[in-house]
Amino acid sequence: MVELHSAHGYLLHQFLSPTSNQRTDQYGGSVENRARLVLEVVDAGIKEWGADRIGIRVSPIGSFQNVDNGPNEEADALYLIEQLGKRGIAYLHMSEPDWAGGEPYSDAFREKVRARFHGPIIGAGAYTPEKAEALIEKGLIDAVAFGRAYIANPDLVARLQRKAELNPQRAESFYGGGAEGYTDYPTL
Repeated sequence: MVELHSAHGYLLHQFLSPTSNQRTDQYGGSVENRARLVLEVVDAGIKEWGADRIGIRVSPIGSFQNVDNGPNEEADALYLIEQLGKRGIAYLHMSEPDWAGGEPYSDAFREKVRARFHGPIIGAGAYTPEKAEALIEKGLIDAVAFGRAYIANPDLVARLQRKAELNPQRAESFYGGGAEGYTDYPTL
């Protein structure tokens, strides 16, 4: 399985953004042109490994690392998601801006995504177990990727199964500096 990263201000996301992409050739301007590189990379992955082995992570709404999605972010996102859906890739992994203080996606937006992408949809962001369960029950997502919650709870699966309290996260230790924050969280 290969997950392409077209999110968080990295290269493929920069091509999608009308703010960072100032090109005047076939890769700039319209949403179709700005999405071209992403779709070419997806198509190359499909050719090499098959659509069932390709997933993609996107952050279609909000601003990440000074890369925003422009004034038509929802329409642009839905164009890309529809094109990805037509390719039958393995899954769509959507990172929400709420992990960095932004607004979570609305249910109305999630319904539009679901109408365009019929494969598994993975959510990521400031998910609590309750939020994850509610959105899965509504059929708006199929799974959740817990990143920071896993760092703070190496036994996250057991905690979720038992509905146990989660350890508080210590964000200041997430990105380096020895074992503190990686190996010292208590387990059940």
